[in-house]
Parts: sequence; structure tokens; C-alpha cells
Amino acid sequence: MSRKLKGIAAAPGVAIAPIVHFHTTLDHIPTWQVGPDGVQAEVSRLGAAIDEVTAGLHSLQQELSSAIAKQDVRIYDAQMAILHDPTFKRDVENEIAAHGVNLEVALQRVIARYEGVFAAMDSPAMRERAADLRDIGRQLVVALVATERTKYTADGRDYLFAAEEFLPSDAGLLDREHIRGIVTAHGGKYSHGAILARSLGIPSVVGIEEIMLTTSTGALAIVDGDAGIVVLEPTQEDLDHYERQLREQRDIERRVAEVRLQSSVTPDGTHVRLCANVEGVRELDSLETGTIAGIGLFRTEFAFMERRQFPTEEEQVAMYRRAMQGAGGKPVTFRTLDVGGDKPLGYFRMPEERNPVLGWRGIRLCLDWPDILYTQIRAILRASALGHARVLLPMVTSRSEVVRCREVLDQLVQDLRDTGVAHDAEIELGVMVEVPALVHVLEDLLPIVDFVSVGTNDLVQYLLAVDRDNQRVAKMYDPFHPGVLRVLQQIAASAAAAGKPASVCGEIAGDHWFTPLLVGLGYRELSMAPVFLPRVKLMLRSFTADECRDLAARAVLMKSTREVRRLVQEEIQVRWERFLTGSAEVDA
Repeated sequence: MSRKLKGIAAAPGVAIAPIVHFHTTLDHIPTWQVGPDGVQAEVSRLGAAIDEVTAGLHSLQQELSSAIAKQDVRIYDAQMAILHDPTFKRDVENEIAAHGVNLEVALQRVIARYEGVFAAMDSPAMRERAADLRDIGRQLVVALVATERTKYTADGRDYLFAAEEFLPSDAGLLDREHIRGIVTAHGGKYSHGAILARSLGIPSVVGIEEIMLTTSTGALAIVDGDAGIVVLEPTQEDLDHYERQLREQRDIERRVAEVRLQSSVTPDGTHVRLCANVEGVRELDSLETGTIAGIGLFRTEFAFMERRQFPTEEEQVAMYRRAMQGAGGKPVTFRTLDVGGDKPLGYFRMPEERNPVLGWRGIRLCLDWPDILYTQIRAILRASALGHARVLLPMVTSRSEVVRCREVLDQLVQDLRDTGVAHDAEIELGVMVEVPALVHVLEDLLPIVDFVSVGTNDLVQYLLAVDRDNQRVAKMYDPFHPGVLRVLQQIAASAAAAGKPASVCGEIAGDHWFTPLLVGLGYRELSMAPVFLPRVKLMLRSFTADECRDLAARAVLMKSTREVRRLVQEEIQVRWERFLTGSAEVDA
């Protein structure tokens, strides 16, 4: 039976190959005492080591310049800046003189202190820069002990690189012809190692602490860099699924260039807005605004979670303005603070809850602490002067919650108008449909909102009473359940009857097998992680709107998840494969 380990999706794509363990740290750091007469000799060794590492980094830059993006080559400029930082050199020299230790030990101590400073920083991106320090220290010690680092190869065979972490200098040691994926115990999505993996096109999952303990060299595994999952001991069913996905990806890469900047439309002319889910301002730099209709979900809570205290109104305005600019003039939907459950704030004391997923979170928390909601909505309004913005309320259960939020929004709009502060006069207010009870009272609150967005991750979890992170029951978490489809149908029908747009922003929006069903149910806006956009756009071109309606109509009448999945396999999957290979085109 296969095992799935959940980590952080660092670089997209799928890889299937044997795992090979690599130990990227040095086994031995020489230690000796240095007297006053020996200090200058150690300082001279430092200068020589810096020169050698600098030359190596220049060589690595040249080697990789044709393989990675131009901006990513500058990662090594950042490392060289550390190498030649006068403060760094002075601190190392002082460590030698003050404590009578050799250069190798001094380097280890100074870098450990620097790492502690980075670890205390608010920004995850800055905390991850500590990896660059470790990498510089390692390169310097290698130069000092005259050790040649071993290449990361598997004797000419395909392999998955497994290690404690993947650092920038490791990129020069990879057998790029045969490496298929990277999985590490440590690291983050925004580390320089992860950025290089993405630039090199190597599927990567990081942050699986037990990977070196629970695997052995030679064991077959699957790295799913889209979902952030590593599958150990894969079954034949797992292999068939991911091998099909690999074939798809090759065909998608071939066809996506044809439609990348074209409209997201079915063959018979039905337009579907495809938007991006964004977790924070760092993701805006890689966002291709020409391929999206807007930002359909900007998760504001990540900016709160990165800090040691609540961000001020001015700090929030700056962040939201950055999002408006990053959207390239297209609409941005800001979800108000959604903390609690699995997203706590370290600086905000929250009560111990027996079941936090069903507890004090989302709009419930914000209405109990109205200053948080007031400040956030005012900041969004001020930033909205740069374009069109929408405010999305999470975890709504009742009409009264929406009424209170509408009152706050209307009052703030009036205040800004009275004081002459620029804002989007057409700002919209919407609700996330993720609490099942809301589905049955949706008609009551639709008159006071402008749109609805279905958060399928929580909605499906609550409908099926399944914790998808609980390995004992996770297999029961299946959005293709007929009961889920009927609820989605009811939401779309209620919104259409009220003349209000309905979108889907949960994971199924990015699942291309679901695309024809969602279109058939009446959804005309889907928001997803950008990596899934090409598949969904291509799937839209595989079925006419009438065919989508027929598929959805049959699916909601089915009596089991197995029947629905058979429909997907026999009709959607078959059409998709023929479409990708060009053996069948859909006529309008």
C-alpha cells in the first residue's frame, strides 16, 4: 500500500524515479587552537577561500546562464555580495582573534549567529535567506579543506534527489540529464533553492522532515510538485495515474503555446473567466497577467501570519496596492482575514479549541474584533483607487453576519467620499459559500451581496464530514460525490435566479477533470493556482457548453461517486486525450 507524505509544493510538475539520498553537509570540520601569532595566517586563508569561492560562483553562473531565467542567475550575485560583505569578514576575523579558533570553526560560529538573526525576521522570504548563509559557509569550508564536492549522480540513471535541503550551489552538482525531481526535509517555497528548481524545471517538494528517515536509496517514489505530495511505495494505480499525467503534461506543453494568450472560451463561444489564486505579494512577480482575467482570490491572511503584530492600516494599504498593480488593471478579490483553524496568528492569543476547523475563525473572529475588520476594509478601499476591487467574506453562516459587514463597508465608503479619499466607488461585496447551512439560506442574503464564491475545500469537507488531512478517512474526501455536485448545482441556480455571478475558488476549480461539470452547472468564473491554468483553458476548448450541460445533468442524477468517476473516465478523459493529441477537434 502506498504512503503519501505532504510537504510544500516548491516547483510544479510530476516526477517518477528511484530516490537517491545525498548528504549535502560536510562530515568533518577541522578544529584547532590558534595563538596570537597565528591569527594573521587564518585571515589570509579567509581571503584566499573567498577568492576561490567567488571564482566558482562566477563559473556556476556562466554554466547555468543558458538553463535558467536571467533574473534567477542573480541569485549567485546575492551570494557573492555576502562573501564580500566587510561586516561578515570582520566578524569572522574577530571570532578568530577573540576566541583563538581556526577559520573553519569561526565561520561556523558567525554563520550560526547570522542564521539566528534571519530566523527572527517577520518575512518568510527573509527567513529563508539563512539558507544562503549556510551555503556560503559550506563553500568556504570546502575550499579551505581542499575537498572536491561529489557530483549528485546516480550512475547515469534517472533519479529523485533527496537531501536535508537543496542549496543554490547544489545546482551545479546535479546530473541535469537524469535528475527527475527534488524532495527535501527542509526549505521553503521562496528559498533560492526552490526558485532555482522552478527555473530548471525540476518538480520539487520541500519541508518533508521525515523523508531521509522513511525512505531508502533505490526506492521508487513519485514527486507531485503541483500538490506538494511525495508518494512512497506507489501502487500500479498510482503509477498509471501519474504516468498519464506526465503524458498529458508533454501534450499540454505542446498545445498550450497555441492558446496561452487567447480567450478562455468553449468551442461554441461561451466565455469562462479564469482567475488566479494568490497567497501574497511575492507571488505577483511571477504572475502572467496576460493569461488571467484577474485575481479571483487574494489570501490576505498570509501577510498577517508573517508578522509579529497586526499590520497597521498603512502597511495593509501598501500590500493591497501592490496586489492591484500586480493584477495589471484587472479586478482583484480580497478575502478578508481568515485565520483560526489551521492558520493561527502567533501574536494573537486564541482560545484552545477541541475542533478549531469548526471554531472561532474567519468572519466570526473579525466580527468579534471589529477593529480588525474595520481597518482591513478601509485599507482595501484606499488601495482600490488603483483599479476594481472586490471584498470576499469567509466562513459566513448567516444573513446577519453579512448585514453587519455591509454596514461597515457602506459607512467606510461614505467616510472616504466625505473626506475626499480616492477609492473604487464600484467596489463589490461577496460571500464565500463553504458552510453547508448557508446554501439553504443563500436566497435570503443574495439581495445584499454582489457575488458569491464557492470555497470547495471546506465545503466538501463539511458536507462529507471528512478531514482530508486525516489519513484514516482522507480517501473518503471526494468532490465527485453526487451530493457535492447537487449542492454546487443549487448554489449556481440560486445565484443565477438572483442575477448574481457565482465563481469557484477552491481546489476543484483547478482540477481540469471537473471543468466541464462546473461549466455545465452554470459557473462562469473559476479561480485557481496559476500552475493549473493551462490545463483548464485547454479543457474548456474540448467541450461545447451544451455538452457540458449534458454531462453535468447526468452526473447530478447519479447514485454514487463511482458512477460519476466512470463518467469522467469514459467521456471527459477520453475526449481530453484525443483533443491533446489532435486526433479530435470540437466543432462549434
